[in-house]
Amino acid sequence: MGHFLKAFIGNKESLIPIREKYDSSRLIELSDKISMIPMTDELFDDINQLETSSEISSFEFLTENIERKTLELIGTKKLAYIESEFFGGQGGHIGLIWENRERCFMGDFKKSTMNEILKRLGVIRTGLKDEFETIGLDRHRQTEDWIE
Repeated sequence: MGHFLKAFIGNKESLIPIREKYDSSRLIELSDKISMIPMTDELFDDINQLETSSEISSFEFLTENIERKTLELIGTKKLAYIESEFFGGQGGHIGLIWENRERCFMGDFKKSTMNEILKRLGVIRTGLKDEFETIGLDRHRQTEDWIE
Protein backbone atom coordinates (compact mmCIF):
# COMPACT_ATOMS: atom_id res chain seq x y z
CA MET A 1 0.00 0.00 0.00
CA GLY A 2 1.35 3.42 -0.92
CA HIS A 3 1.30 6.84 0.65
CA PHE A 4 0.74 9.85 -1.60
CA LEU A 5 0.25 13.39 -0.32
CA LYS A 6 0.38 16.77 -2.00
CA ALA A 7 -0.45 19.81 0.15
CA PHE A 8 0.18 23.34 1.32
CA ILE A 9 1.20 23.24 5.00
CA GLY A 10 1.60 26.04 7.52
CA ASN A 11 -0.17 27.89 10.27
CA LYS A 12 -3.86 28.53 9.70
CA GLU A 13 -3.32 32.25 9.13
CA SER A 14 -0.98 31.54 6.20
CA LEU A 15 -3.52 29.19 4.58
CA ILE A 16 -6.63 31.37 4.95
CA PRO A 17 -5.94 33.43 1.78
CA ILE A 18 -5.82 30.23 -0.30
CA ARG A 19 -8.96 28.89 1.37
CA GLU A 20 -10.83 32.15 0.74
CA LYS A 21 -9.74 32.44 -2.90
CA TYR A 22 -10.40 28.88 -4.09
CA ASP A 23 -13.74 27.18 -3.41
CA SER A 24 -12.19 23.78 -4.13
CA SER A 25 -9.71 24.14 -1.25
CA ARG A 26 -10.28 22.43 2.10
CA LEU A 27 -8.55 23.59 5.27
CA ILE A 28 -7.62 20.76 7.63
CA GLU A 29 -6.28 21.45 11.11
CA LEU A 30 -3.52 18.97 11.99
CA SER A 31 -2.56 20.42 15.36
CA ASP A 32 -3.11 23.63 17.30
CA LYS A 33 -0.31 25.24 15.27
CA ILE A 34 -0.25 23.46 11.89
CA SER A 35 -2.92 23.09 9.22
CA MET A 36 -2.92 22.03 5.59
CA ILE A 37 -4.81 22.37 2.33
CA PRO A 38 -4.52 19.21 0.22
CA MET A 39 -3.61 19.82 -3.43
CA THR A 40 -6.35 17.83 -5.10
CA ASP A 41 -6.71 17.61 -8.88
CA GLU A 42 -9.63 20.01 -8.59
CA LEU A 43 -7.62 22.59 -6.63
CA PHE A 44 -4.71 22.25 -9.06
CA ASP A 45 -7.07 23.06 -11.96
CA ASP A 46 -8.73 25.87 -9.97
CA ILE A 47 -5.41 27.61 -9.29
CA ASN A 48 -3.74 26.87 -12.63
CA GLN A 49 -6.78 27.90 -14.72
CA LEU A 50 -5.57 25.69 -17.61
CA GLU A 51 -2.54 27.94 -18.10
CA THR A 52 0.60 26.28 -19.40
CA SER A 53 3.47 26.63 -16.96
CA SER A 54 6.77 24.92 -16.27
CA GLU A 55 7.04 22.57 -13.31
CA ILE A 56 9.34 23.51 -10.46
CA SER A 57 12.18 21.06 -9.85
CA SER A 58 10.79 17.52 -9.71
CA PHE A 59 7.40 18.48 -8.24
CA GLU A 60 4.45 16.85 -9.93
CA PHE A 61 1.80 19.43 -8.96
CA LEU A 62 3.76 22.63 -8.39
CA THR A 63 4.16 24.87 -11.40
CA GLU A 64 5.69 28.32 -11.74
CA ASN A 65 2.16 29.66 -12.26
CA ILE A 66 0.90 28.12 -9.01
CA GLU A 67 3.93 29.42 -7.14
CA ARG A 68 3.39 32.95 -8.48
CA LYS A 69 -0.30 32.95 -7.56
CA THR A 70 0.41 31.50 -4.12
CA LEU A 71 3.05 34.13 -3.38
CA GLU A 72 0.63 36.87 -4.43
CA LEU A 73 -1.95 35.52 -1.97
CA ILE A 74 0.27 34.86 1.06
CA GLY A 75 2.50 37.92 0.78
CA THR A 76 5.13 37.84 3.52
CA LYS A 77 3.58 34.89 5.39
CA LYS A 78 5.47 31.61 5.80
CA LEU A 79 4.00 28.59 3.99
CA ALA A 80 5.26 25.23 2.75
CA TYR A 81 4.27 23.05 -0.17
CA ILE A 82 5.06 19.34 -0.02
CA GLU A 83 4.69 16.22 -2.12
CA SER A 84 5.16 12.80 -0.58
CA GLU A 85 5.25 9.47 -2.37
CA PHE A 86 6.00 6.08 -0.86
CA PHE A 87 5.24 2.59 -2.07
CA GLY A 88 6.55 -0.60 -0.50
CA GLY A 89 8.88 1.31 1.81
CA GLN A 90 10.52 3.15 -1.10
CA GLY A 91 10.03 6.82 -1.86
CA GLY A 92 10.49 10.21 -0.32
CA HIS A 93 9.28 13.74 0.15
CA ILE A 94 10.03 16.93 -1.72
CA GLY A 95 9.05 20.35 -0.50
CA LEU A 96 9.76 24.01 -0.20
CA ILE A 97 8.99 26.90 2.09
CA TRP A 98 8.05 30.42 1.03
CA GLU A 99 8.49 33.44 3.26
CA ASN A 100 8.69 37.16 2.54
CA ARG A 101 7.52 36.63 -1.06
CA GLU A 102 10.26 34.15 -2.00
CA ARG A 103 11.51 30.60 -1.55
CA CYS A 104 13.56 30.36 1.63
CA PHE A 105 14.03 26.57 1.64
CA MET A 106 13.98 23.88 -1.04
CA GLY A 107 14.30 20.24 0.01
CA ASP A 108 15.35 17.44 -2.31
CA PHE A 109 13.32 14.26 -2.85
CA LYS A 110 14.38 12.14 0.13
CA LYS A 111 12.92 10.59 3.27
CA SER A 112 14.00 13.38 5.66
CA THR A 113 12.68 16.40 3.72
CA MET A 114 9.18 16.40 5.23
CA ASN A 115 10.47 16.38 8.80
CA GLU A 116 12.97 19.14 7.99
CA ILE A 117 10.15 21.31 6.62
CA LEU A 118 7.91 20.58 9.61
CA LYS A 119 10.73 21.50 12.00
CA ARG A 120 11.19 24.80 10.14
CA LEU A 121 7.44 25.41 10.58
CA GLY A 122 7.78 24.93 14.34
CA VAL A 123 6.62 21.32 14.79
CA ILE A 124 8.27 19.67 17.80
CA ARG A 125 8.29 15.89 17.79
CA THR A 126 6.77 14.05 20.72
CA GLY A 127 7.96 10.82 22.29
CA LEU A 128 9.17 8.29 19.73
CA LYS A 129 7.21 9.91 16.90
CA ASP A 130 8.86 12.00 14.21
CA GLU A 131 7.40 15.37 13.17
CA PHE A 132 5.32 13.72 10.40
CA GLU A 133 3.63 11.38 12.89
CA THR A 134 3.41 14.02 15.63
CA ILE A 135 0.95 16.12 13.60
CA GLY A 136 -0.85 13.06 12.24
CA LEU A 137 0.15 13.12 8.58
CA ASP A 138 0.22 9.32 8.73
CA ARG A 139 -3.59 9.15 9.26
CA HIS A 140 -4.43 8.89 5.54
CA ARG A 141 -2.59 7.37 2.61
CA GLN A 142 -4.01 9.44 -0.27
CA THR A 143 -4.41 13.20 -0.72
CA GLU A 144 -8.12 12.85 -1.50
CA ASP A 145 -8.75 10.87 1.72
CA TRP A 146 -8.09 14.04 3.73
CA ILE A 147 -11.14 15.82 2.31
CA GLU A 148 -13.68 12.97 2.39
